[in-house]
Amino acid sequence: MSENNLDRIYEEFGANICLFPFFAAFYQSFGLTRPDSSYMTTSTVVPCSVYSPPKNNPKNNNLIIDNNIIKTINSSEWKDLRKNFIEKSCHDWEQCITCSNAERGNGNSPRQLNNEYFADHLEIDIIEEINQIINNDYQVDKISSLDFFPSNYCNYECIMCTGGSSTTRLVFENRKEDKGTQQLFKIIPNLLADDFNHILKNVKIINFAGGETILQKQVHEVIDYLIDQNLAKDITITLLTNASRYPTKLLEKFKQFKNVFYTISIDGIGEVIEYQRRGSTWTEVEINSLLIYQNFGAVINYVLTAVSVFGVIDFLAWVNKNNIDKLILSLVFYFDHLSLSVIPPEMKNELIDKLISQRSQFNGKYLDFLDRVIEALGKAKWKPDLLPKFIEHINDEDTASKKPLIDVVPEWRPYFG
Repeated sequence: MSENNLDRIYEEFGANICLFPFFAAFYQSFGLTRPDSSYMTTSTVVPCSVYSPPKNNPKNNNLIIDNNIIKTINSSEWKDLRKNFIEKSCHDWEQCITCSNAERGNGNSPRQLNNEYFADHLEIDIIEEINQIINNDYQVDKISSLDFFPSNYCNYECIMCTGGSSTTRLVFENRKEDKGTQQLFKIIPNLLADDFNHILKNVKIINFAGGETILQKQVHEVIDYLIDQNLAKDITITLLTNASRYPTKLLEKFKQFKNVFYTISIDGIGEVIEYQRRGSTWTEVEINSLLIYQNFGAVINYVLTAVSVFGVIDFLAWVNKNNIDKLILSLVFYFDHLSLSVIPPEMKNELIDKLISQRSQFNGKYLDFLDRVIEALGKAKWKPDLLPKFIEHINDEDTASKKPLIDVVPEWRPYFG
């Protein structure tokens, strides 16, 4: 366990610093493209999974340089980003809008979660290392933590997801595009960066992203490589999961690693999660998530949308019943029209009153979670122009869902003809 203290780090560099671009990188080894090549087909290295490219250069600044990760993270854009975190604030940087919006909306931002995780698990002196990077003209010589996104292979087509993160979602999107005689998206796999294996020899944390991680053959290949090279014992791995599978075939391999940590995506129970995370079956998710939570270091990540928020009481009753107290509240960031800002005021006020009336059921972290949801609803400014987009989106989703939204969340019935 690290001896870093996050409060001391914030005291030294300011509470709005993001540690990720100093110690980590998000590496995607595939591209999403159209047949006319209007979308990039190369691998990318970005400062984090929710980084937004600058509007004046949206395509090219994150492409991997000379097929080399270390060269890429020392580009002028990366250096400027690190310098900005020291001299200004994450909230002054347009590329960081997702985290800024999450923090303003009362959610757990990736910046905050990564900072906490690095302070707890990076066994280096973070303050000393950052000062060395500053004195080295903001250049970094090594990566301590690597987020690896090898494939979008996934068995779910969540309503708040995109084809770039899910193969089944991509099929759904292509089916919609095809009806409009649009050119279809496809995935272009790429060779790994030239320095990928060298980075694996020095990295201390590997975060597997996706897609559903344990369904990706590349994840299994990297795990096998780390074990074969006798590197696993010094490395912590983290995995994202939709809890559709339990990692039975990996259990013995996991024992070779220093630590294994899971983030489990659950946004509700029963019909709510089956609607929001299409392809899920609640009985399977419940069994697998409880096994994972009990047998590994794990947190539950709850994505708060205009759909899932109406099932939050049932969700909290379930986590309370099962003594699950490690919870993350995430705000949807791909689509504004699925956010809390789409809920009309009269509907939102009725929901807030209902949630307040249920507070007495909970205490401790569960009550804190519920209060954060209530506060997030209160902070969400209604944007009426989003409602038609929401209705259009839901009408598309209903064509592939077990039940229409109005049967799952009847509160929405008055807004659908």
